[in-house]
Amino acid sequence: MSDLAPSLLIAYGSQTGNAESISKHLHEEALARGYASTVTVLDDYEQVEQNHPNAVLVIVISTTGDGDFPDNTQKFFRWTRRGAKDKLAAAFNARKFAVLALGDTNYTNFCQTGKRIERRLIELGAVTFQPKGLADDATGLEAVIDPWVANMWSLLPSLVVCDQEKARRFADRAAAPTSSILKKQKLDDNKVEEKKDTATETPVAVIPPATTATAATTVSDPMDIDIPLHYTPYKFPISLTGVPTSSDQVTGAALLPTEYLSITPTQSTRSPLDSSKASLFHLFPNTPSSSTDPFTYTPSTLFASKIVGHRYLTGDKALKRVLEVTLDVKGLNWTVPAGAVVGIAAPNPDFVVLPLLKRLGIEAETVLDVKLGAGETGVGALPFVTDAPYTAYEAFRYFLDLNPPLRKPFLRIMAEYASDEAERAALLFLTSTAGAALFKSLKQANLSLADLFATFPSVTSLPLSRLLESLTRLQPRFYSISRINNALGTISIAFNIVEYTNPITQQPVVGLCSTWLESLVKGAGDMIVPLYPKPNVVFGPPADVETPMVLVAAGTGITPFLSFLQARAEAAAAAGKTPGETVLFHGRRFVEADRIYGSEIDAYVAAGVVTRFVEVQSREEGGFKYVQDAVLGEGNDVWRIVGEQKGSLFVCGGVEMARDVHAAVGKICGDAGRVEGGDVGVKNYLKALTAEGRYLKEIWS
Repeated sequence: MSDLAPSLLIAYGSQTGNAESISKHLHEEALARGYASTVTVLDDYEQVEQNHPNAVLVIVISTTGDGDFPDNTQKFFRWTRRGAKDKLAAAFNARKFAVLALGDTNYTNFCQTGKRIERRLIELGAVTFQPKGLADDATGLEAVIDPWVANMWSLLPSLVVCDQEKARRFADRAAAPTSSILKKQKLDDNKVEEKKDTATETPVAVIPPATTATAATTVSDPMDIDIPLHYTPYKFPISLTGVPTSSDQVTGAALLPTEYLSITPTQSTRSPLDSSKASLFHLFPNTPSSSTDPFTYTPSTLFASKIVGHRYLTGDKALKRVLEVTLDVKGLNWTVPAGAVVGIAAPNPDFVVLPLLKRLGIEAETVLDVKLGAGETGVGALPFVTDAPYTAYEAFRYFLDLNPPLRKPFLRIMAEYASDEAERAALLFLTSTAGAALFKSLKQANLSLADLFATFPSVTSLPLSRLLESLTRLQPRFYSISRINNALGTISIAFNIVEYTNPITQQPVVGLCSTWLESLVKGAGDMIVPLYPKPNVVFGPPADVETPMVLVAAGTGITPFLSFLQARAEAAAAAGKTPGETVLFHGRRFVEADRIYGSEIDAYVAAGVVTRFVEVQSREEGGFKYVQDAVLGEGNDVWRIVGEQKGSLFVCGGVEMARDVHAAVGKICGDAGRVEGGDVGVKNYLKALTAEGRYLKEIWS
């Protein structure tokens, strides 16, 4: 009897789609190499426990926030901790597995989820067949992923049964020169004529550069749609030094992803104008307008909230506008706790969607029937599921990430549709090991999908099916709730209107969700906002109102702390108790212009809910410059509250601020021998505080 496992099980935990995309491409390549393979989300742990108990397990998992599990992984990890011992032993004892973890070294707990899962499975008796991969998004995921995956393929023949004929065919294809679906007929030694497999494509209208366009400027569309010219795609000046000029000269290009979607036009049409007025809810007629369980609503089943109020929290001198919007969420029947978070599904703007559809020659209005292709063997899945069929416009506006992270499989698909041989060679080279440096430079530019097509203009007829297969799902944007009115069923969120310049391309960039929400409050008509309550949020104040707290925030990081103070004031009044000591640090640029929620905090100070309010302004003279300086300067009080009185420490803001505050807290703990054991002792002490729920961070990059 063979000691080889019968199959491979690839399981992913993904918050933004990176780990999911990597897993699905690993699955495709495994099938091509001759392995029986299944790909699944980690939370579907029955695949691990029952359906594929003898499969070699490969886990690809990202880390979200500061060491948190992705939403679709929490059930799996909870099962490994609390499941029946006999079932866990049967699932993992002596099981071969490997972990590929994705993270970012800008965060303190780099790849924490991958490390924790590997450690837990080893505790349950599983055996790693190769060391875990720790891929760093700060320096480029591919630097770790590519060699880790290559090593995995070299090890699997000794672990998993393989169809040798398929393996041989795969090896032959990998060694052969890359061929395109654009058929080439050699006319002479120097001339090549290219013909498409399919019938003549619809001509693509080229949009001229909008060098002087304003919000009122429009261009005529083939479907009689006026397209505002707000955005001009950027052509990245890619260096072709050292790049082969012919695709036949490229070796080691990525495997072409398998096609698995079938798209059939229906007889129905729906104009983009009608669709945008209806938001996305016309595609989900079966979604209830209210529920007794607020967590019925998810990223796939959204609740239709409505903006019922708004105000700007910053003055004229502020460098960034901060907008607060108040949302009606009565239909959620949600008793909103302090620290709660909502995910908001903002659409892609028409000034990006409509020109991109034109650029690709994709008809926007026809309702489509999207299915898995005939003979589908489990390679892929529908990119998203709706109750009613959608148009290409609706797919691009509501569901596809049009600013996706650069991925080699998608570049490989683009190469198939490049009519210019030099561009095709460059695209193939970018997917190869030899093209790693060029790929990294392109990825660092953070190009949008429109920018990518502007950079490779000969890619003009890429089918919609390939885009739906390749692009990741547009992700919700998360916002901490600042003010709660459970009696009225309203919540408030506050956020910067994101506007900046891409440091590499020097192109202006605006935030997807923040600018959309601002456009709603400035426009006319119903201000409907699709959202859902984020489950399993642990960033909240201590249950005991007498527990002392230190709250540290910079900029809009102050927003969840408003809900902390509100909850503490209400709970103390109801219990007839005096709130525990609370020291609040807030870093910002100016004394008044960006004193977010200043009047509310002043009222909490007057009421004794906030004991001390330490305000730090980086652009003003005198006092502490940054919030981490203030924390260090007030180190005796921080230690007294957290170290001696067993209070809690909360930090909210940007990742760099959180890292600097963490260093300041570490120094406070190490000073005067407060924590023994030097740097190692301090590190273990802070880890213990986090495990106890007494040192929590909510941070973003």
